[in-house]
Amino acid sequence: MSKSARVKQSAPNKPPKLLAGELTPEVARDWDNACATYFMHKGIDADDQVKMIAFGMLDPRLHTWYLAQRAILDAGTFDAYMTALKDAWLETHWDTKLRRKVLGSQQGNRAFYEWALELQNQNTLLYGNTAHLSDAQLRNQLEANICDELTILVLRAQLAGDLSLKKWIEEVKHLDDKHLEDLASHKKITEELYKSSKRTTSSNKTSSSKTYNPSSSRLGTLTEAERNLLMKHKGCFKCRKFYVSHQSKECPDGAPEASSYKTLMESDAIAAKPKTKTVAAVGPVGAVMPSSVLDDGSDSEDDMALFQFF
Repeated sequence: MSKSARVKQSAPNKPPKLLAGELTPEVARDWDNACATYFMHKGIDADDQVKMIAFGMLDPRLHTWYLAQRAILDAGTFDAYMTALKDAWLETHWDTKLRRKVLGSQQGNRAFYEWALELQNQNTLLYGNTAHLSDAQLRNQLEANICDELTILVLRAQLAGDLSLKKWIEEVKHLDDKHLEDLASHKKITEELYKSSKRTTSSNKTSSSKTYNPSSSRLGTLTEAERNLLMKHKGCFKCRKFYVSHQSKECPDGAPEASSYKTLMESDAIAAKPKTKTVAAVGPVGAVMPSSVLDDGSDSEDDMALFQFF
């Protein structure tokens, strides 16, 4: 993209300079205004105006263009010079394209006054051209393309039809400012309600997380009843098993899974209690007794007799 030209003027009574670059409608307007200011402060006669500023065009293309038709341009008016300059160096049909841009513009989400100023500035570039919009035309254009919400407010306000463009824009700006303030207020209230709702939800979650829940992934602490039960039945406070031979500090099993854990009951302790071992049946036992205790009629010839007990 080529660089745009620029206008430079050290003082109002000094001849302006048009620096090299692409000529745009905005730069052409600035050049026109700077030259007119110079003419006024120096009192330059109309017949001499073009020749007094022509050599301030520092772009070689524009300078050559001037030299090629110097006699004609110098003999004409400054307005004729500006018309010739725009026709030669601005984009073809620039005025028609700019007018269509103004007519096709809509407020959208922008503040009304910002949008209205933009259209006014664009329309000033067409001043002196048949494409320029009058104040009445520009008001109609603005009124037809404001946003829907503002359209309703303008219709309700019933603004007078004979208001000047400046006064009409000020009245609509007031309505739009009030509308934007209401929107900002509603947005703030909505955000506060949302933040309050989030704080409440967060507080509830924090509170519920502190309450022991068997299905939670975190194991709750032992209740007083559970501790008493474990102490009574030789249990471990860590693995929470009854009748074990270790203590919690040396527990080899670790804590139970929280998801499957159930509160300890007396029945659990009884079920875990080791069963008493029963003595196996003993077979016939032989006892050796002195023969003296045997009946005299015993037919045993041994010194000792064996008695069997069942």
